[in-house]
Amino acid sequence: MRASLSKTAMREPHSMIRIYEYSRQPHYWIVHDDEGFWLVPARTDGWSERSPFIGHVTNLREVNDFKGIALGMPQ
Repeated sequence: MRASLSKTAMREPHSMIRIYEYSRQPHYWIVHDDEGFWLVPARTDGWSERSPFIGHVTNLREVNDFKGIALGMPQ
């Protein structure tokens, strides 16, 4: 898993991005995109501080209310 999006992934729209709460580490979300799973600080521009997520992805709850947080993910 790479820590940055490929040039192709940045140009093409993501097929399905899902964001989950990560209860084991508060104030972080798990983001699943075409490149894999990422541990992302749940704050404005947190995407720039993401790291590959290594762990179990069971029992995650999808985030539906972003509370005004703009992660700064590429469009």
